[in-house]
Amino acid sequence: MRRGKQRLTPDVKNDWRKFRVDNSLAQPLYHQIFNHLRDRILDGTFERGSVFPSEHQLEQSLQVSRVTIRRALQELAARGLIQRQQGKVSTVTAYKPQTSVVATVEGLVENNRRMGLETSVQLLASEYVPASAEIAAKLQIKPAQKVLWTVRVRYLGEVPFSYAVTYIPQSVAKKIDVKRMSSKALLTLLEEAGFRIGRAQQLISAVPANREVAKSLHVEHNTALLLSERLVFDVHDKPVEFISVQYRPDVYHYGIDLVRTQSADGTVWASS
Repeated sequence: MRRGKQRLTPDVKNDWRKFRVDNSLAQPLYHQIFNHLRDRILDGTFERGSVFPSEHQLEQSLQVSRVTIRRALQELAARGLIQRQQGKVSTVTAYKPQTSVVATVEGLVENNRRMGLETSVQLLASEYVPASAEIAAKLQIKPAQKVLWTVRVRYLGEVPFSYAVTYIPQSVAKKIDVKRMSSKALLTLLEEAGFRIGRAQQLISAVPANREVAKSLHVEHNTALLLSERLVFDVHDKPVEFISVQYRPDVYHYGIDLVRTQSADGTVWASS
C-alpha cells in the first residue's frame, strides 16, 4: 500500500528530530516526548491531515525506546491530536470533542460554581503582582497596589477547555488558601472565607488565541475563543475578584431558553 507523504515545515527551529529527552528531569520520558510532539502539532510543524511519523521513525530520530514512543503516541491519540489505526499510518487530526459544557447566561455565578465541581483544574501560576491601571480601576484599588494573579486551565476529562486569568485584591487573597484553587471553585473559597457575594458584571465576546493560550488549550494559534470577563462584588458592593476566561467554543457554550411574550412594544423574545 502506498503511503502518503509527510509534510513538514522547513523552519529549522521547529525540527522535531533535534529534540532529546532529559534523564535528569522528574518528568517521565514519554511525557517529555508527548509535550514535544504536541507542541510541534500545535505550532504547525505537523500539518493537520498530514501523515504522522511511525513508531520506528520516532524511535530512531528521538533516540528512545519503542515502549516510550508508544506511550507518548497513546497520549497524543487520547487528546485527539493524532488518529491511530492498527496496521496503518497515523494522521494529524483536528480534535472534535465527544462532550461539552453548556452554561446559561442567567446563572453566571452558579454555573461556574457547578462547573468547578464537575471538572478539574491545573494551577499554572500564582503570585502577587502590582496592579495595572486597568485592573486597579476594576478592583477599586490604587495602581501598583499588590493583587494576587493566577492562571488556571480547566479540563473536562482529559480535554483542556478554559484558560482563566484571575486578579484578587491582596486584602481578599490573604484570607483564602490559594493552593485549594486547583480543587475548589474560587467562589466557594471566597464564601468559606466569610465573603458574601452580592452581584457580578459579565461581558461575553470573542478573541483570537495567542500562542500561550493556544498551547494550553491544545488549539491552533489565532483560533477564535469565547471570552468571558467577570467582575464579582460582595454584598457591600466591593470588588473581590476580576476574572478573564477564554473558552474553547467546541467544548464550552452559553445557552438560553427563549419564549415569545407580549410587551408594550408588541411580541418580543424573553428568557424563560
